[in-house]
Amino acid sequence: MKLINPECRIETSNFCNSSCTICPREKMTRAKTTMPVGHFKYLVDQCKGLRADTISVFGFGEPLLDRTLIEKISYCTEQGLKTFITTNASLLNIDMTGLLLNAGLSHIRFSAHGTFDDYEKMHVGLKFADAWCNIANFVYINENRFNHACKTDVSVIPMHGETIESIIKFWEKIVDDIEIWKPHGWAGGRSYRELKRRLKSCGRPFNGPIQIQADGKMIICCFDTNGELTVGDTNKESIEDILKGERFNEIRRKHASGDLSGLICERCDQLNFEDTSPLLYSTIDNEINKTSSTKFKLHVEEIN
Repeated sequence: MKLINPECRIETSNFCNSSCTICPREKMTRAKTTMPVGHFKYLVDQCKGLRADTISVFGFGEPLLDRTLIEKISYCTEQGLKTFITTNASLLNIDMTGLLLNAGLSHIRFSAHGTFDDYEKMHVGLKFADAWCNIANFVYINENRFNHACKTDVSVIPMHGETIESIIKFWEKIVDDIEIWKPHGWAGGRSYRELKRRLKSCGRPFNGPIQIQADGKMIICCFDTNGELTVGDTNKESIEDILKGERFNEIRRKHASGDLSGLICERCDQLNFEDTSPLLYSTIDNEINKTSSTKFKLHVEEIN
């Protein structure tokens, strides 16, 4: 079996050190845990066997809280796989920067939903000065000591009146790429956009990427805070068996028909068919319906 989408997302830990206002973390009921290194390597070996080329080593949490993260990234690098993390950068000090780059990290995205006071209103518990200093140091060290080995980008969801122009001006000379998005609803976890669902499917049940929680359970979507769309347990089944399993196929059938009743998908504003795109600006591309990490094209259908 060969994966359609060559990215596998393995949640290294679901602990976090911030209470971001856009994130429904207070509604997370599943246990907080960190995936053991042995199980992570077991999953990476399977992903490689399924022809994955990228392991996204993060999920619903701050990956830098995982004390085994460097070993996990190093293992992926040894296997010839690219790695990607998203971080709030609060823990990205100089020592951590060196460890990540020496481990072979391929791509890092900074979640920075505002600057200065606006950042601290959004990322409750964090200080903008700390994150900004860490990002600047990472960019400098990556450029000057590692020959720009790691791609850098920033994801911004402006919530306090910031203009697209001001965001671009702040970041354009610092990171490789910028994406600015409207807020999304986390499949009902937040209510930022009116539900206007007209799309049958986001394409994820058919095209991936694979999404595995820190407890080893496989889900369909990164917006699934509590694993409501669990399709299998990698502690008991192989990734391939789960992909071919009846629970996964049941969800695929419902998406194919557009009948999303009983799924969290029926509460998802990412299935909206709107006049304006939720992607406000991107230096990568301006096409939606792609994964936010590797920009893999997801095919969707409009309900007639």
